[in-house]
Amino acid sequence: MTNRVLGGPIMTATLDLSTLLDDGERFEKMRILPVVARGKMQNLWDILYLNGIDLGFIQTDSLEFLKDDPQISMIKEKIRYIAVMFPEEIHIIARAEITSLQDLAGKKVSINAKGTGSSVTGPVIFRRLKIDAQLEFEDANRAIERLRSGDLAAHVFVLAKPAAPVAAIKADGLHFLSIPFNEAFLDVYAPSEFTSKDYPNLIPADQRVETIAVGNLLAVYNWPESSDHYRKVARFTEAFFTRFPELQKPGFHPQWKGVNLAAVAPGWSRFKPAQEWLEKNPPLKSDKTALRERFDTFLAQRKAAGSSANLTQGELFQQFVEWQRKQE
Repeated sequence: MTNRVLGGPIMTATLDLSTLLDDGERFEKMRILPVVARGKMQNLWDILYLNGIDLGFIQTDSLEFLKDDPQISMIKEKIRYIAVMFPEEIHIIARAEITSLQDLAGKKVSINAKGTGSSVTGPVIFRRLKIDAQLEFEDANRAIERLRSGDLAAHVFVLAKPAAPVAAIKADGLHFLSIPFNEAFLDVYAPSEFTSKDYPNLIPADQRVETIAVGNLLAVYNWPESSDHYRKVARFTEAFFTRFPELQKPGFHPQWKGVNLAAVAPGWSRFKPAQEWLEKNPPLKSDKTALRERFDTFLAQRKAAGSSANLTQGELFQQFVEWQRKQE
């Protein structure tokens, strides 16, 4: 299960996997069949309930969105992830009179069609910021027209930058809302930004807009190990991980270069064959290099969250240890 953004990283990644892994004279040994869906929340339900679906892309904030759902324990038990994929940025397009997220309190905000990634991330963001906006499900094209007519105050997209549907929007009284990264987002999202190079129609030259990004997972149903489905997806995982370096070469989507197969998704459990492959094939980086990279990420997120406290080395180390624990 992919999504319907033609040419986007998730759609292209699915096609890349098909190009790389389809095998056999008549593709009888392995065949990757891309299935276009509305969005990544629909993908989650389809992995759980739709016959014939083995894998799908879902967002890392799905568990946060569903945390009050009575089925949350079942979902955690039935879903496993193979790898952490590309992040996608949150784009909030608003009318000119809306200058901050707080201005959306009490206003009508579209979070895209039901089942999309935006319909997951939008509610989480507003809930964490304690902004009581009137959230509505609306397809992106209709939402932009309603924005222009004054019937909506803002619309939320979750897409990897630069996203063609957003780049096609002409300002005409519309603009990006900044999403400053702070402690409300630290455990689920990462800091990002847009520049005029990403969206020249919406951002003046040499200006930047703060935003946040959400991660994606290549997920699978937690099949019994004795089942044909389990063996089939295990075979896919072995082929995918073994040939992964080829995806980082020219000819495939450039975002593959930023994928780290060993990256973990806090709160989620990894598919057993994927975990076993990683244990047998540890990353080439030294432990010291990997630790330095994690510490640099911790410092960057701490800075982006606006933390300015003067801490001793011991206090800073304790914060880093706690941060690492939450990532595992």
